[in-house]
Amino acid sequence: MKKLLEQRWLQWLKRRMPTLEEVELHRRNIFILPSKFGVFFALLNVLLFVMGVNYQNNLVIILSSFCFSLFVTTMLLCYQNMAGMLIKPVLRQEYVATQLLSIECQIRTVKVKHGICFNYKAHPQRFIPMLEQQSSIALTVKGKPRGVHRLPRLVVSSEYPLGLFRAWANLEFEQDVVVFPNPIASAQQLSAVEQGDGAYSSKRTISGDSFSGLEPYREGESLKRVAWKQLAQGRGFLSKQFEQTLGEPQWLNLDEIDGSDIEMRLSHMAYLVNYYSSLNQPFGVKLGNKKIPVGQGNSHRKNTLTLLATFGVYHE
Repeated sequence: MKKLLEQRWLQWLKRRMPTLEEVELHRRNIFILPSKFGVFFALLNVLLFVMGVNYQNNLVIILSSFCFSLFVTTMLLCYQNMAGMLIKPVLRQEYVATQLLSIECQIRTVKVKHGICFNYKAHPQRFIPMLEQQSSIALTVKGKPRGVHRLPRLVVSSEYPLGLFRAWANLEFEQDVVVFPNPIASAQQLSAVEQGDGAYSSKRTISGDSFSGLEPYREGESLKRVAWKQLAQGRGFLSKQFEQTLGEPQWLNLDEIDGSDIEMRLSHMAYLVNYYSSLNQPFGVKLGNKKIPVGQGNSHRKNTLTLLATFGVYHE
């Protein structure tokens, strides 16, 4: 019964509040109800009013009226403290399986907000005493297995100013998190690295981005390569030399990685992807009937790790 009610609640939320990349809080997505303290305060106020009428005590009736006006005013202030916030989660880092996910939330608002709580559903809460007009907060989500995951609903709540009411918003964003396999080196891979096997060897060339040293300037070289600092020190006319790591293109094939556990084999393959990328080594990938052509660079590395993350799993 509880699960059925929760499913109906989530379905209603989806109809009322569609998923967006950025959400502004307003009357259609802010809910407000009396807190436990607010319910007790309202009951006490009713009791005061009944006593004042029963004993014809004008002072008690005035006190009851004041408490009622305070109750209503607090409800309006609680809503206004939530309304107008523009919230957008930002994924700024790479996520690895089983590790905590850190999500940055960017918040913009016209007026300063007070006593706002943020947390993803069933995750630790973050309390912000005062929220500036442009703020950024970090929230954590428990580790997830490799694959593509939709972020849980973000709960934004406040009991400002007196704790008589609790206003909250239950938000869902169009944000999918790609969780890469945890890179783990096998004993076979480490041995190959230490021995400098052909598959892991590399060579250098004098054209690239990494500084390798100084050599005497040769006529016809670009003046951009001249080491002006050393020339000013009286060390002669020298030119800067650069190098780039190159090697024979490698193919990483999942079927050639030892082991019976598919998750461990994917972790070993993720280690190789990061290793070759650190050397700027061209490589291609074969995963069953899927293939990524030989390439290099950070975008190639991310595409490969994304393929490893989604191999054999479905979009959540």
